[in-house]
Amino acid sequence: CYYFFESPKLQKHGKTPGLKGLSDFLNLSQGHFPRMENIAAFKPVSTSPPRYTCGFPERSSYCQSPSSQAELLTCYQAFCVQECPYRSSTPPYAPLLLAAHRHANLFLDGLEEDGTPFDTQQLTTRFSDVSEDGAMWVGLSSKGKYDFSSFTREIVELYSGVLPELHVQSECRCPPTHPRVHPLIERYCIPNAVEDTTNDRVLRLNLNAHPLSYINDQDMGTTWVSKIMTAQELDEGVTITVDLANGQYQVTHLISAMSPLFVIQRRKQPWLDWQYMARNCNVFEMENNGPLLRPDSVNCLQLSSDVPFSGGNITFSLLTPQPPLRPGYNDFYNTPILQEMVQAAQVRIHMSGQYYTRAVGVNQRHRSIGISEITISGRCECHGHADHCDTSVTLYRCLCLPESHTKGNNCESCAPLYNDKPFRSGDQLQPMNCRPCQCHGHALSCHYDVLADDHADEHYRGGGGVCDNCMHNTTGKNCEQCISGFFRLEDCDPTSVDVCQPCDCYTAGTVNGRMDCVQIGGQCHCKAAVTGRQCADCLPGWFGLTASNPNGCSSCNCNGMGVMRTSTGAVSSCNRYTGQCHCKPHVTGLSCDRCEFGYWNLSHPDGCMPCDCDPLGSLSPFCEPEGGQCECKPGVGGLRCDSCGRGLFGLRLEGSCAPCDCSQEGTVPGTDCDPYTGQCVCKEHVEGRRCDSCRHNFHTLEQRNSLGCLPCVCDISGTVSGGVCDMQTGQCPCKEGVEGVQCTNCAHNYYNQTLDVESKRTPNSLLMLFCYYFSPDQDTCLECDCHPIGALHRSCESQTGQCVCAHPSVGGRRCDQCREMFFGFNPGLGTCHPCACDPVGSINGSCHPDTGICACKLLVTGDKCDLCQLGASHFDPGNHFGCTKAPSQQPAPVGDALSYSSIRLSWHPPDSPNSHILNYTLIRDGQSVHTVQSPESFEDISLSPFTNYSYWLITANVAGATTSASASYRTLGAPPEADQLHLSLVGRPGPTSASFNWSTPRNDTGPVERFVLSSMESSSEAEPAIHYTGLSTEAVSSGLKPFTQYTVILEVGMTNVHCLCPPLSLLTASAPPQNQPPPRIAAIGPHTLHASWEPPSEPNGVITKYEVFLRGPVESQNLSSLAIEKRVFFSSGWLDPSVSLSSNIANKSLMSPPETSTNVTGLEAFSTYQMRVVSTNIAGSCTSGWTSARTMEGVPEFMAPPDVSALSSTSLKVTWSTAEDHGEFSKNKKKWDSLFVFFCFCFYIPCPCVLQALHRVGPSSHPVYVVKGLKPYHVYNFTVTLCTKAGCITSLPSTGWTLPAGRETHTRVCTHTHNCSWELAHDLAASLPCRQLKLTFLVDC
Repeated sequence: CYYFFESPKLQKHGKTPGLKGLSDFLNLSQGHFPRMENIAAFKPVSTSPPRYTCGFPERSSYCQSPSSQAELLTCYQAFCVQECPYRSSTPPYAPLLLAAHRHANLFLDGLEEDGTPFDTQQLTTRFSDVSEDGAMWVGLSSKGKYDFSSFTREIVELYSGVLPELHVQSECRCPPTHPRVHPLIERYCIPNAVEDTTNDRVLRLNLNAHPLSYINDQDMGTTWVSKIMTAQELDEGVTITVDLANGQYQVTHLISAMSPLFVIQRRKQPWLDWQYMARNCNVFEMENNGPLLRPDSVNCLQLSSDVPFSGGNITFSLLTPQPPLRPGYNDFYNTPILQEMVQAAQVRIHMSGQYYTRAVGVNQRHRSIGISEITISGRCECHGHADHCDTSVTLYRCLCLPESHTKGNNCESCAPLYNDKPFRSGDQLQPMNCRPCQCHGHALSCHYDVLADDHADEHYRGGGGVCDNCMHNTTGKNCEQCISGFFRLEDCDPTSVDVCQPCDCYTAGTVNGRMDCVQIGGQCHCKAAVTGRQCADCLPGWFGLTASNPNGCSSCNCNGMGVMRTSTGAVSSCNRYTGQCHCKPHVTGLSCDRCEFGYWNLSHPDGCMPCDCDPLGSLSPFCEPEGGQCECKPGVGGLRCDSCGRGLFGLRLEGSCAPCDCSQEGTVPGTDCDPYTGQCVCKEHVEGRRCDSCRHNFHTLEQRNSLGCLPCVCDISGTVSGGVCDMQTGQCPCKEGVEGVQCTNCAHNYYNQTLDVESKRTPNSLLMLFCYYFSPDQDTCLECDCHPIGALHRSCESQTGQCVCAHPSVGGRRCDQCREMFFGFNPGLGTCHPCACDPVGSINGSCHPDTGICACKLLVTGDKCDLCQLGASHFDPGNHFGCTKAPSQQPAPVGDALSYSSIRLSWHPPDSPNSHILNYTLIRDGQSVHTVQSPESFEDISLSPFTNYSYWLITANVAGATTSASASYRTLGAPPEADQLHLSLVGRPGPTSASFNWSTPRNDTGPVERFVLSSMESSSEAEPAIHYTGLSTEAVSSGLKPFTQYTVILEVGMTNVHCLCPPLSLLTASAPPQNQPPPRIAAIGPHTLHASWEPPSEPNGVITKYEVFLRGPVESQNLSSLAIEKRVFFSSGWLDPSVSLSSNIANKSLMSPPETSTNVTGLEAFSTYQMRVVSTNIAGSCTSGWTSARTMEGVPEFMAPPDVSALSSTSLKVTWSTAEDHGEFSKNKKKWDSLFVFFCFCFYIPCPCVLQALHRVGPSSHPVYVVKGLKPYHVYNFTVTLCTKAGCITSLPSTGWTLPAGRETHTRVCTHTHNCSWELAHDLAASLPCRQLKLTFLVDC
């Protein structure tokens, strides 16, 4: 809530603004607002023009502020002194704190429970940390504020190198006796270990100091005093700017000293006018107290004419009910323009003119401005969502109330999960807290969508929050749904992290391999014959779930006769995995389609029946399952093997039968003997059990004879009366003198008296002709032996012996065989039967000559080839099979994957085509893809990558079809689509390593066999370096070079195919440079060395700085001796190693590279120095080794006067200092060439002197010389001149006296007169350098 801040200074002056109406109004607010306070206190303040404060540049005087007209005309002089009384004070115990054994306590996160510090650190050097100013502040409290009362600033400076800032004249220090700054009044210092309220205090500032910082130091005892101003400067005025420093505040009013002309401005971005004040507003071309037409209008307020001589204040208030009224002042929270109007980050006040000081008789030193305090009352802008704000940080931070669910320094936006309504500021009626989105705990943020809000104009109804990036496999506006492939149980807690369960659909059982399922319950989309939530089970009556089956499962095909039935009479289901049906007793087979061994009769309602094989006649208890035929022993037959089998008879106890042994010649074809008696079925003219004997009056048993035997044809004239022919040979019993098989010929020496020569026949047709023919060799005659029935007569053609056949169907030389197209020569009839083969079904119309069975086409049967075989049909003359039968044994197609979308298939005809016309239908996964009438190859295209396809052939003709076995072939893997592969950099790359992760492509194009992560330098043509090979989706590339551009490649290896992700470019992080070459140093003078250097061979980043350090002079004999080093050169710039040096220089948009050479001056002549170079990038620095060099020789700078001592009256000893034993000489000269000793002598002092070179020595000579041959008791001046190759220097002279020689004493007494005379000894004149006289006066009294 707003409240009025009553300034103590206003109370002091008796000025309390009448803002009761504003206070009452603001207290009605229901929002949450920080308290009003003086936001200008201790903030940076400045004047324009600058340096407008008294006491600069030296002490100044001014007249004290008058309180009456009389005082105005009088000047009570005061002085202004800004000089600090203790500018460089250091506590006497400060050096003790630098001892290595001392410790300082770092109060990190406050104290432990026992009052001890959280951590201690041994202080051997200055503190340092990674803060922006780079120095550790001692005295930081656990609350994050600096408590200046708990330490002395000098100790902080000692350890941190920085003197802590104070608002008022920070450069002024406390005296050692009072080392602490007063915690309440900065201008005072107090002793250590005393209470803050102590009266033992001294001023830190000068008593007469009036700095600008007094203007807002919250101390009414201080006053800022400006300099003495001229009339023109008074007219131009002064501007005082207060920088609120750490953010934009809501300002309600401002209190300042009075001025005739007053302009107040505020600043957010540009400076904006806030208020004009003047005695007469015409000076601003504005009317007095002009109306405020808008909430942000600016007018000019007329100041009162009753002005005090000093101490007057001006109050500027933005929200007062006093006229002129500002529109919106009583509806602040609903007036955005006014809310913006009160905001300011800086405030400046321009004051010009002055009351009374231009009157006659007023001292000009009254023309100064004195301000005790400027008060700006305001508060943090927290949008009605905070009661407090932290102004100790920059920018200030509102402490947003938890129930507001806001965030930001100004509580200016809603927390991530509280955007169900757009952000609104709290007002006097409603807190307007941010409303939570219903994300059920599955999102970290949400956003507002006005289209989703049914009540967009109301804050507490409706809601348009849309959750962002739903987690836990959820989706939807409120994360209330599951993503594809996941489902939610009906009664599941919607806030559970496991609310969405994976569908886990069994793709073999789902339509088109779908992985998604119904949102609620998770039912997958099953194929026609598949059931279960996951489509993992077959429907009843189906089994064998496979992906290649379009129905998912195969029908059980249970045999209705062999399976058990339910109580309702329905056929029970089979096993869903194996397809095994539930069989009746003693029924077996996958479909219950056959009886178990030892059982038969599948159709029996109670299951298969026992075989009940006769144990005597059967080989085993098993029988044929369909007909019940037992497996009989050889010769045993019958269904139960209880009788003899075909061709056998007479079953015996041992289980054996005797063979019928029927004669083939006499038994009717296709018949068996009686199983009990063994009687065979004989032909008409045959008899006997075995049908192996001709009947009476029959002979010659033959198989081809349909009657079995031929009738005896004995010539009655030549045959014995009542005789019959021999049943084996047919020989008739002849009378005497008669011979021949039929007794038709007369024996030798007999003749037939009844021969009729003319007719060649006897009356009873006895043939008398000679029936012979020539043998093939023409040597003998052979009997024609024509068949008596088949031949027309017994004679034959004389050359070939061919008989004349009686019937056209009969052929052969003897006329005893059938001609072609005839069969079954009947010896008794002498004829054959026509074959009568069906021309459609027979091969060529011929038949077997004995049986008459025709030669049939492959699928034709019947003696006449007039029937199709069992299972065959469609008698067709054009069919080389004769009939058509369903083809069988069709081989499976042979496939070869050509690509990820095509398979080539080929096939052979079936092993039993059974027709001359076949139709081939190629089936893929239950769907026909190709039909043709001849075997060929076919390319199946438009297939899915890396997918198994089942192919089989349906080979059909008019009679039926056969299905080949299925064969599965898989297309090759396809490279994944580009949008499936995402190679990402994890975090920032390090100097030598970088972490990556990548997405796994969907396995619908083939399984990933490996990922290969490699990299190569972008500027190099070297082979890529492989960092990882495997199946993980993350890897770290190590062994990289710092600050190097790399191209990273991810290769995805799949079956028969490889693909590459889009390459990823990265720049490795900088690392400290390495291998900085030492500098090259050359002497270019006696006091100057020139150093140059190359960049480090491994810069590892942008080189931003070079520093050169020097130590010396050092002894040339011991260069490794420690010497104090100092930095003698510093150069900053920008040297990018990835860009050529010329490019670095040419690119004007970049900083120039740091300099790589320098001249180091001010050195000692002919002295050895060492230098090293430190190169620095943003990651660190490295130093080179030391390089030694010596300056050139210089002119000696100083030579000490020699020491002269007398040895005798004629000799003096002169000694002088050398480079080894004289400090000044050693400092300036390291090598000299020669030393001259000059002398002069005189006999009085001072005396003129003529120099004469006396002695010259070199550097190795002893520094002593004895001068001989001098005169006794003479004064001699000696100088020493020191020379190098560059020049000489001469010492000041030194004087020496030779000792006196022996002399006489002369005494003369003079009386009564002052004039005395005496004589000088002759030798004395020569021995004294100057005339001397000793007079002794004796005075008598």
